[in-house]
Amino acid sequence: MMNRVEECAPVRLDAPLQHLCARGLVSVSGCMQREDKAIKLTEIGNLHDSIILLDRAVIRPAAWMCDLMAKHAARGNVLLQEIDDHPLITEQIKEADYFCFRAVSAVQTSTRYLADFLREFNPHIYLFENQLAELPERRTYDAAQDCVTIFFGALNRREDWEPLMPTINEMIRQYGDRLHFRVVSDHSFYQALETEAKEFTGGAHDGYIVAPYEQYTAALHTSDIALLPLRDTEFNRAKSDLKFIESAGHGAAVLASPTVYEATVRDGETGLIYHSPKEFAEKLDLLIQRADLRRTLAENAYRYVAEYRLLEQHLDDYIAAYRELFERWEELERERLRRVEKFFPHL
Repeated sequence: MMNRVEECAPVRLDAPLQHLCARGLVSVSGCMQREDKAIKLTEIGNLHDSIILLDRAVIRPAAWMCDLMAKHAARGNVLLQEIDDHPLITEQIKEADYFCFRAVSAVQTSTRYLADFLREFNPHIYLFENQLAELPERRTYDAAQDCVTIFFGALNRREDWEPLMPTINEMIRQYGDRLHFRVVSDHSFYQALETEAKEFTGGAHDGYIVAPYEQYTAALHTSDIALLPLRDTEFNRAKSDLKFIESAGHGAAVLASPTVYEATVRDGETGLIYHSPKEFAEKLDLLIQRADLRRTLAENAYRYVAEYRLLEQHLDDYIAAYRELFERWEELERERLRRVEKFFPHL
């Protein structure tokens, strides 16, 4: 979800930068947040020789904003925009001629698809796949437990899950009280389930029903199957495999679409991939029936995350990239100013 910015860009600290700050490797604006509210560019003061991380900031082109960004950059600061959703999630970005990418030093993103898209507006793109900040506690599984808990947690996915809901409800009719559902954030999905054996978790945030992250992961950690549907659309192709590695880290076997997840999930080894509603039905039925398969898939996926998808394993890549940003500060600033002058000459 994009942050709508009316007056100035929010500055936040993401997990990699928190780790680097703790190790004293980089100075970053946004290290201190006030009750989870982003620090504004107007509040930074005389910060210098730091990375100013703009967390998915929708910045409107204006003369005063150009001046403010130029003042911060002139002090040796790097203006780094971070985005991990397709920019077309909001019309404001397109209407502003992608100012929030053109007017910064560089852009940080999480998928190759996004990196290729964003390079049209800023050549300085840094690609870091999403990782887990830490490895969750290993799950224990009760082989004698007959109940199967199915998890779904997302927002704005109706068009992705709606074609599958008849199959899910058919499974409910077939297996009865053996199936229990945990739904996070998507109340429409929750309402569409034709069962009373379901729980909903959500909370108010920016006008949407978004659950706190710790509640999201707690629900995952006590679920047997995680449903990860994504249709093949331009917007969805830009998404990362984060929901897979979260599910894997918390021990839930995934049933996922090929869009996004086929590149990471090894079908039949670390999860199951479906290519049609019919195949979704067959594989969901298989997962419900076979506790041994669920456990094997989940444990294989957990090992994958432990070996390859933890943040600490990739800190050197972040360090190298951020050092490069500082080393290239003069070049980046010259190019940044040229882009602003070329695309926004009226400011």
